[in-house]
This record gives sequence, structure tokens and C-alpha cells, in this order.
Amino acid sequence: MILMVSGATKTPRTATVGHLVVPRQWNDPAALDLSQPWAMDNGAFSGFDEGAYLRMIERYHPYHGYQPCRFVVAPDVVGDAACTLARWPFWCRLLRGLGLPPAFVAQDGLTADRVPWGDMAALFIGGSTAYKEGESARTLCGYAKARGLWVHWGRVNGKRRYELAMKAGADSIDGTGFSMFPDTNIPKAEEWREAIKAQPELMLALGASNGE
Repeated sequence: MILMVSGATKTPRTATVGHLVVPRQWNDPAALDLSQPWAMDNGAFSGFDEGAYLRMIERYHPYHGYQPCRFVVAPDVVGDAACTLARWPFWCRLLRGLGLPPAFVAQDGLTADRVPWGDMAALFIGGSTAYKEGESARTLCGYAKARGLWVHWGRVNGKRRYELAMKAGADSIDGTGFSMFPDTNIPKAEEWREAIKAQPELMLALGASNGE
């Protein structure tokens, strides 16, 4: 499972630690190690800025031809599946027209029969804490993996949620804690991975939560 980190540009990228490019970050793509896994987010969780989003795509699009971007998150509405679905057709066509792989964001209220499976390249698990940690999100992950789609979980900042994502079959994750405190938290992800692999049958409901 790849950890996608936004910012923290001095932190080395590897096959398991990649870049998550976000709008309004303004990093020079030529200065980043995009030979490792990378993807583009839409910044909607902190307030979607259409202009900044499009400028990000314009700046990074040329690099997609050298090391393909794993996914580009289409604009969504936090906590609202219906509004996210309404936005999808326009942005999906735009991203596909540019040759970029669009990711659809799962939000509260989304069910498998409403997901635009045929148009998307990746499923991004968003939504509220209750939705993200509920059965519906894990069910959608199963549907996505059965279709050969990339699955990404957002806002993974603690071991419990890391374990949820890992056992649901997620291909990548991100979390602000890794961006804010990379030297401390990025090594933790590797520790969590090894601990979970060592105890594969440990029930997620047991023990106290270590955060998101």
C-alpha cells in the first residue's frame, strides 16, 4: 500500500512513499521526484478552488507522459454523494479528454449501484469518519478491486484507519499527519504495515483507536 504525501518535498520518495500533488501548493514539478508514484488531489476538503485545480493540471500534465499519474481526483462535495455525482460527468470528460485517469470520490450516501464504474480509473474513499469506517466503504472497495480499479483512502492518520484501508485492499492512502510531521509519521506507516501483516487476523474492533 503506497503512502501518498502532499508537501514535505524534502522527504525522499520511494516505491511505497509517493507524491500527492494538491492545488495551491505551487511546487515546481521539475523539482519533484515524479519517477516515484504520484497523483493529483482536488483540494475540496479544505475548499475547492477551480482555478487552482486547473492550473495544477496544466502544470503537471506534461509529466504524465514520463511517469504516469496514478489518478486525478475529480471535484467532489464533501459528505454529499448526490452533489458529487452531479459534478462527475463534466469533470470526468475533461480529465479523460486530457488523457488523465479520473478518480471518483465516494461520499456519504453512496451505494454500489450509483457508482459510475465504467467511467472511472480509481475510487477515492472520502466522506465523514462514520462513512469511511463503515461497511459501505469497504463494500465499495471490494467492487472496485473486482473491476481492477485503483483504490485510494483519504484522511488516514492513525493505525486503526491504516488497518481498515489495508484490509479493504486499498492501493494507496494519504493523511495530513504525514505531510505535517513527515520525519516522525512516515516511518510509523511502515511499522503499522509490518505489525498488521504479523497479526492478520486481529479484529479491527478490538483495542483503543489510535486516531483516524
